[in-house]
Amino acid sequence: MSILVSMAVESRTYHNENDHSRVMEFLRATYAETDSLENWLPPRFENNSRSMDPGIQLWEDNGKIVGLVVPEEPLVYFVQLHPRYLRLYDEMVNWVEKYSGANWSKEDAVLKIIEMYGNPEKEKTLQEHGFTRVRIYGIFRIRDLDAVIPNYKLPDGFSVRSVSPDDFDEIASCIREVFGHGEWFNREILETLASASFYNPDLDLVAVDKQDKIVSFCTFRMDSPSGVTELEPMGTLPDYRSMGIGRALLCEGFRRLKKYNPTLLYIGGAANTPPANRLYELTGFTQRIDLYRWEKPL
Repeated sequence: MSILVSMAVESRTYHNENDHSRVMEFLRATYAETDSLENWLPPRFENNSRSMDPGIQLWEDNGKIVGLVVPEEPLVYFVQLHPRYLRLYDEMVNWVEKYSGANWSKEDAVLKIIEMYGNPEKEKTLQEHGFTRVRIYGIFRIRDLDAVIPNYKLPDGFSVRSVSPDDFDEIASCIREVFGHGEWFNREILETLASASFYNPDLDLVAVDKQDKIVSFCTFRMDSPSGVTELEPMGTLPDYRSMGIGRALLCEGFRRLKKYNPTLLYIGGAANTPPANRLYELTGFTQRIDLYRWEKPL
């Protein structure tokens, strides 16, 4: 059922088969127009949209997408909106509240909306709806594409190569160890990612030892139409940290990425630990943007 928002703007449920490419174009166009990271970027939406459908709501002006609400997980929402339609933000927050209340009955539930710091109008609307800014939810790190690529060297006995499908079981094991994921993270997930439009095997890299054991990994997910590129995931096994392997691997990735003329390189879920921050600074991810969690009891 469509909900009339204004003379031209209507809201309706997202359908992945018909709407996925249209949302991707909306995100590309909005970033190109605004150079802002307030909305998701295409690689993130492509990576997550299938698992979030149903639950995504669209706003359209005469059939053109101008905004959407995305539930990253239960009761955690992102509001994506073209800045010319900021007047719709109140309506979208209201939809989040009503939809969550109708579909979630757990006692003591807390509703969360994630927003980038620094938009007074959005923050005022959230406060009017009873939300309170609580803590940092996530961190963006951005690398200046014109920055010099450091010439970090791998330790003796290690080398960098592209990933092959035969590596997926081992990489899944490495990712589970580095990030604490459970057994649910397996080769099937990596096979799904490898089928996405952002996947380029030349930009999916591992560092290996003399026995070809994978000790570090990184993937550059490039949205080819826009050139927007997300570095995700990246990590090094605990026994091989503080050896310079991760930074050398990333710099090889930067050199390869340059061939494809990226327009933006970012980390969408940057860690906030001293070793991670040191790695970001050493490899040129010097710009930081914080996302905050706004909460209210449901």
